[in-house]
Amino acid sequence: MTPKNFIVLAGITVVAVVGAIAATIIESRVGSDIQLYDEPMFPRLVENANDVARITYRTATETAVIEQKDGVWRYADKYGYPVSTGNVRSVIASIAALRKLEPKTDAPARYASLAVEDVGPAARSREVIIEGPNGVRLAAVVLGRASGTMQFDPLGGMYLRVPGEARSWLVRGTVVLPPSATDWMERQIVHVPGPDIKAIQVKEKGQLVLNTEKEVDPNGVSRYQLVPRDEKTQAADSAVKQVATAIVSLQFDDVRPASMVQWPEGSRELIFATFDGLILSAEVAEIDGRTWARFKASAAPGATGTARVKQIADATTGWVFQMPTFKAPAFNRLLAELTETKAAPTTGPGAGAGGVPGVLGLPGRLTPPGATIPGLGAPIPGLGR
Repeated sequence: MTPKNFIVLAGITVVAVVGAIAATIIESRVGSDIQLYDEPMFPRLVENANDVARITYRTATETAVIEQKDGVWRYADKYGYPVSTGNVRSVIASIAALRKLEPKTDAPARYASLAVEDVGPAARSREVIIEGPNGVRLAAVVLGRASGTMQFDPLGGMYLRVPGEARSWLVRGTVVLPPSATDWMERQIVHVPGPDIKAIQVKEKGQLVLNTEKEVDPNGVSRYQLVPRDEKTQAADSAVKQVATAIVSLQFDDVRPASMVQWPEGSRELIFATFDGLILSAEVAEIDGRTWARFKASAAPGATGTARVKQIADATTGWVFQMPTFKAPAFNRLLAELTETKAAPTTGPGAGAGGVPGVLGLPGRLTPPGATIPGLGAPIPGLGR
C-alpha cells in the first residue's frame, strides 16, 4: 500500500467511525445553550491529504521542518536525514480526522487554560502547519490539551485554535505528536541482539588489540574467549558482553553528514560479527564532549543476514551519529577492563594439562594451545575504509 493510499484509507475509516458515534455524543449535549457542530475542522486537508509536501512543527523549545523530496520524507533542519513515514502518516491522518464539536473561549487571557496560546517561551501549546505543493496551506493548528469531558468518547477530544483566529474549539479526535523534534526521524539505526553476536574485535589506532569469540559450554552457557587463547589471561566476559550491548536497539541523539565532521585520527574501532554473516564496524570518537560514531555494515562470504546488512547500511552510510549518554560506556570500555587473569587451577580428578579443573573428562579448550580459530586470529577482512 502506498503512503497516499494509506492516508486516504485511514481518513475514510476514522470518518466512518465518527459518523457512527456522532449522534450519541451530540444527543448527550442536547438541552444546553451551546451551539454544537459536527463537521471537519480542516476540510481543505481532508480533500488534499495526498498532496501534503511540507510539515512545520513548533513548540516552546523546538522547531522541525519536514519535507517530502523524491518520495522520501526528510528532516530539513537535520541536513535532510530521513523521517519516519509512520509519524508523518499518523499526524496528517489524525489532523484531517478532527471534527468541530463546540466553540470555546475567544479571550486570549484564557488561552493558557486550554494550552492553545501562541507558541512562545513559556507555552504548552504545539503548532503544526501543513502545506501542499508551492506552499499552499492545507491546515494550521495550535494544538492544546486533551479534554477531560471527552474521556468516554472512543476518539477522545482536545482543544485547539487556528493561528490568527480568536476562537478556540473543542474537537472530536486526538493528535499524538512525536515527543520531540528529534523523534520525527528514524532514530533507531542498528539493532543486533546480544545472542546474535559471534565475535567482537577492538582496534586502537588501526591495530588489533582485542580479539574475542563467543563459545558455548556443554551446559549451554555462552562466554567470550580470547582468540588465540592465552595461558594466563582470558576475556572478561561480563565486560565484553557490555560492549555487545552498544548495538542493541541503538538510537542516536543527533546526526550530521559525514562530510561536515573532521573525524579524529586514531579513533577506536569496534568490529562485531554475527552468526548470520553481518560484519559491523563502529568507529567512535569524542567530539565536543560527546561520543560520536560512524558505521560500516558488510556481509561475510556466504552470509544469510543480508537484509540486516542493507537496513543498517541504508540508515548509516554517509552519516555520523551522536550516541546517547547511556550507551557511551559500552563503546568506550577501557581495554584493561576487557581481559582478566585466569583463576589458579585446582587439583582433583580431571585436573591437569588440557583438562578443566575438577571436571572429569571435559577438554580444557576447543583448540590446541596457541592455535587460532580460522578467520578470527587476524582482523576480520573487508573492513578497510
